[in-house]
Parts: sequence; structure tokens; C-alpha cells
Amino acid sequence: MKTEAASGARRRVVIYCRISDDREGRRYGVRRQERDCRKLAAELDADVVEVLVENDISAYSGKPRPKYDRMLRMLRNSEADGVLALTSRRLQRRYREAFDFLDLVEERNLLVATVKGGAYDLTTADGRREARRKAVDDQHEAEEIAERVKDAKKDNLREGTYRGGPRPFGYESDGVTPRSLKCPQCPATEGFIIDREDDDTTDDFTITAVCGECGAEAEIAPGSEAWHLGNAVDAIIAGDSLRAICREWATNGVRTVPRRKRLEDGSRTEPVAREWQATELRRALLRPRNAGLIDHRGEIVGKAAWPPLTTEEKWRAVKTILEQPERRTTPGNARKWVGSGIYRCGALVTRYRAADGREFVHLGQYTDDEDAWPLYAAADAPGGKQMTPRQLEESFGDLKAIKAEAVPEGRRGCRDTVRCSTAGTGAHRKHVVAYRCRSAAHVTRTAELLDEYVEAVAIERLSRPDAVSLFAPSPEKGEPTEHLATRANTLRVKLDQYAADYDDDLITRKQMLDGTARTRAKLAEIEAEMTRRATVPVLARLPLGTPEIRKAWKGYTLERKRAIIDALMEVTVLPARRGRPKGFKPGTGQVYFDPDAVRIRWKQPR
Repeated sequence: MKTEAASGARRRVVIYCRISDDREGRRYGVRRQERDCRKLAAELDADVVEVLVENDISAYSGKPRPKYDRMLRMLRNSEADGVLALTSRRLQRRYREAFDFLDLVEERNLLVATVKGGAYDLTTADGRREARRKAVDDQHEAEEIAERVKDAKKDNLREGTYRGGPRPFGYESDGVTPRSLKCPQCPATEGFIIDREDDDTTDDFTITAVCGECGAEAEIAPGSEAWHLGNAVDAIIAGDSLRAICREWATNGVRTVPRRKRLEDGSRTEPVAREWQATELRRALLRPRNAGLIDHRGEIVGKAAWPPLTTEEKWRAVKTILEQPERRTTPGNARKWVGSGIYRCGALVTRYRAADGREFVHLGQYTDDEDAWPLYAAADAPGGKQMTPRQLEESFGDLKAIKAEAVPEGRRGCRDTVRCSTAGTGAHRKHVVAYRCRSAAHVTRTAELLDEYVEAVAIERLSRPDAVSLFAPSPEKGEPTEHLATRANTLRVKLDQYAADYDDDLITRKQMLDGTARTRAKLAEIEAEMTRRATVPVLARLPLGTPEIRKAWKGYTLERKRAIIDALMEVTVLPARRGRPKGFKPGTGQVYFDPDAVRIRWKQPR
């Protein structure tokens, strides 16, 4: 392929440099390429008009290569007369792409030269054949590399070993050793060994981290990445939100794994760690590797050869919680008050129909007497317009004269949840945050006073001596959790065996499909049981039956308080009585709260 360049004036050439994998962002590879290509340009008596660098971009993956596209545009627009590269593999790894490039070179009589292979000669049939053959060989080499990588990953899946990649949070750069460990028997903080013990009877294995000095089993060091991740799992199960955990981590100085950010020119910045965001934390908590599991294309395929940071049961419980469709991570939707979406409106709503067929909705004081007449009238017309009693009379006439009658089965409680808003003003014309019914102007209650009352009732109930017997979970009966995990891993191995037997023609396709379906059904049952066992009731994690609950309550996040109250009680906000209490003086900043207008029913322990 080494021939004379096309004759004429000094060539204007583009140097194209590319390296497929540069995760560290050092650019050493492309710098060497540019240096060697500049030497080649001097030998060819060519002028370098531009150096195009694509760092950490594969030519075989099919992903866009902006600098390569720019090179083609420059050649088509006569902004350059040739291209220099280290090898032909730096230019293309797909023969179709290479053939199009060679057509352009032949059409415009361009100079293409590589440091390793010399200049292209497309003036003869043998030269064109050699160039195209080289393109096919380059793609063949890339495909062979891809197959070797794929086979290596299959071996990793089968053995449960680490498949490489950036350092995962909670583990060292080897992807196997938890970050960080400590020895409970000696002061060692490094030099730990990951020990694997295989069980020949069940095809299962056990992974433990042991101290290299004394041989004792290592423990997760408090305050380490692995420790924080394990605590985050427990916090999510207990009712905390992702944002609450992120705030706590920010306070404690817990940062993400330092990463290099890729810039537009393909280069990367120095490693930078930053505060956690809710979406990043969610991804980290959903990783199967946290439970010592290995996944492939979203499916758990077996046990991993590294120590878990939490149990499989807890991981599945967190997965169930975080994947609920109703969970949102938009900052504007974050709750700011305890009762939003939890407390319910207790207004009595009755639908009436006049003799002429017109209907209206009459709202009244909540009462357990279903036959009682509403105590006050603030009505919604069918079109949604709210009316005072006087406006109602003007629209419908005297209620007795129009012979309004209650619609059968038209009497009901509102039961909609309340939300917080700052509409309206209180004393000194300051905005007051208040709970209001979502569906209509049924009830309005100052949020701060209502929350204080409900929290005080909850604390008093949880501190009673009988709280432990009511809210603490009973001991689990049945198969031990460790046995469930072993059975689950055995079934996953069995799934792989069905596929292998079918490939070896030991079973028919129907036998493989039937066996796989039965095994997957059994596996799903075990995984569901593990999730159920890990989802311990929120109340069970509290210091029940002791005065400590009052002190602990102050340290709970808003999300945990909401989860506790939602699990403990049903709060119904009733319409307030007319008039002000005795001794109340308007304009003095004085506020009043009527606990009788709040109904609390205790929920059955779960």
C-alpha cells in the first residue's frame, strides 16, 4: 500500500487521531499519534491545516464521531487535500464506512497516509483491492475482539466475578472489596482477603472478607461508603426519602465516586466528587451488586463473588419501594408538611334534588347521625360554583317551597385528602399556611397548629407501655431467610442449566420452556417472600413503649414522621364550629385551635 503521493503543490493535510478507550482522560494515546503524524507530514512535505482528535470514542460501536464527520466535510469542500493517521484502524473499523471513504479519496485524488502502513495507492486495481481488503480485515479484527470480550463477560457471569468498569460506590477499585473494612480483633484497616468457599453439593458458594493479619472475619467500618449505603437501605425501608438521605450525606461529607467529565472536544477533566442527587442515589440503591447479586440485561442471573453490603431481602424491599409509580423526584412536588395527602376532610356532603329536577350539593357539619340535617350551608352548584346560603336561596328559591328532597344514597362524607396552601391572611395580614380540602372549601385549618396536635397525640400513644405488644412484629415463622436465599440461587443456576441442556440437544424446546416457566414461578415466589420479610412495619423500628420516643421524634425527618403517622392513625379534619371561643381577641395575634374538630382513629397494627 506504500506508494508515491499525488503530484502537485504542497498538500494541505488533516491529522486524525482517535483512541477507543481513555477512561482516565489522560490523552496520552492521541498525543503520541499526533506527534508521529506530524513527523510523517514533514516527510511528505505537507502542511497540517488542522488536527482532529476524538478521545475515548470507538469506530466500531457505530456511535457518532463528530470530528470524523468534520474531516469528511473538509475533504469534500476542498479545505484539505489529504488525511494522515497512525493506522487505517484509527480511521475506520467498519468496511462499509471505509468503502465510502475510499470512493471519496479516489474521486478527488486525495492523499491518505498512515504512519504504520504508508500511503494509499488507489490508481491501480491491486491498490484498490489491497485498500478494501485492509478495511475488511480491520472490521474482522474488531469483531474478534468483541467476541473475546463477550466470551469473557459470559465467564464472569457464570463465575459471578467482577466485569470491570468505574469504581462502584461502596467498593474499592477492584469492584470486590467493600470500602471500607476493619478487623474486630486487630487494628488492621487494609490487607483484607476476599475468601470464596464453594459448596459442591448445592453449586452455591459463600463470600467472606477476612483479615490478612489475624484471619478474623472483617466488618464494615462505621462512617465508610459501604456503611452509609447499608444505612441508606434501612432508611428507605423505614420510610425516609431519597432527598432526606442526600441531605444527611451532604451534612456528613459523603460524596459520589470521583469521575472525570467528558468535554466537547473528547478530553476529560480531573476526577471530581460532588454531593449526591436523588436520582443518583436511587440508581446506587437499586444495584443488585449491593446484595451480592450479579445481573445481565436487567435480570438476576446468580450470586456474585464479592461480599454484599446488605441482604437480598432488604435490597428487594428497597427495589419494591423505589419502583412504585407514585414516587416522584421532582423538587416542586416535595412535601413540606406532615399531613399533606394524609389527613382527610370530614365534611358531610348531601345531594338534594328540587321538584323541577335541579340538584345541588349541601355541605354540613360531620356527624355520626346519618339522618341529621346539615348544620350549615355552603353549597356547590352542579356547575361547580360555590354559593352562600343566601345565594342558594336566590338560585333555587325557599328550600321548603321547592320541596327539595335528599337523593337516595346521596349522603356521604367528603373523605378527600387535604393539601397545604398559603391562600388567605391571618393576624397582621400575614400569609398563613393552612390545610384545605382538595375538592371544595369544606375545611380549613392552620397547618402548624394541626401538625403539632397530631404529632403530640402520636408521641403519647407510641410511648405507652402496650405499644410494643401492639406494633412490634411477631417473630417470623417458617423457613429461615438464609435458606430462602440459597434456594433462590439454586433456581437461578437451574435456569442456566436448562439453556445449556437445550444447546446440547439433551432436552426438547418444549421441555426447556416448560422447565424454565416452572422454575421462574418458584423463583418469583421466593423473591416475593424475601421482599415481604424485609419490609418491616415502620412502627417496629421505633423505641416503642419508652419516653425515648419523644427525644427520637425530634431527630426524625419529615418523610419518616409522615410514614409513622400514616401507619399509626387516620386523621379526619372536621368542619370547625361557628364563632370564636370565649376570651378570643381579634387583632392581637392570638390563635385558637379546637381539638374536638379533629377525629383520630387508630389503625390496626400490620
